[in-house]
Amino acid sequence: MQEEININCKKIGERIRKLRIQKGISQIELAKAIEVSQTHMSNIEKGNTGISLWTAVKISRALDCSIDSFADEERYDNGKDKATENKIDLEDLIEALRLVSWKNKDK
Repeated sequence: MQEEININCKKIGERIRKLRIQKGISQIELAKAIEVSQTHMSNIEKGNTGISLWTAVKISRALDCSIDSFADEERYDNGKDKATENKIDLEDLIEALRLVSWKNKDK
C-alpha cells in the first residue's frame, strides 16, 4: 500500500522563493513566465495556496530546475542537498592524503 505524503505548502513556497532569488528572477517575472498574477505567485511563495502539478511544471521550467528542487522536503530542507551532504572538506582531504603519503614513505 502506498504511503500518503502530506504536502507542506509553506515549505514548498519557501523553497520556490529561495530558488527564484538565487536565479535573480523577480516575483513579477516568475508570475508572468508561468502565466499567473503576482498576487497568486505571492500566495504560492507564502504557502497560502497549494499548486497544481501543471503550475509546478511551469515553475520548474521557468526556474530551470526539477520539481524535486522545491517539492522534496527531505532532500532539500535545511539548505542541504543529500547528494552533496557527504562531501569531504578540501582541507580534510589534503590532510588525509598527507597522512597516507607519510605512511607510505615508511614502507
